Amino acid sequence: MYKPKDRKEKRGGERRGDRDFKKRKRKVCFFCAKKTIADFKNLDLIRRFINDRGKIMTRRGSGCCARHQRMVAKEIKRARQIGMLPYKAE
Repeated sequence: MYKPKDRKEKRGGERRGDRDFKKRKRKVCFFCAKKTIADFKNLDLIRRFINDRGKIMTRRGSGCCARHQRMVAKEIKRARQIGMLPYKAE
């Protein structure tokens, strides 16, 4: 009778998901923690979410939740349109 091999035996070792890694502490959304909202007039706050080249940081890099990341992106674009923020770093 045919007996299927276990996946670990078949590959000859541990799979990537089986390794024990240190669990990282999850970033808490800045806006959820402080109970604030982003505003295009508050440039000091908005600049925290722009990298040195003038690009909007990713959600993973900024640590915001999806809802607040969309809000930040919208406010950055609004500030750029008005001329308060440059489109690219000089």
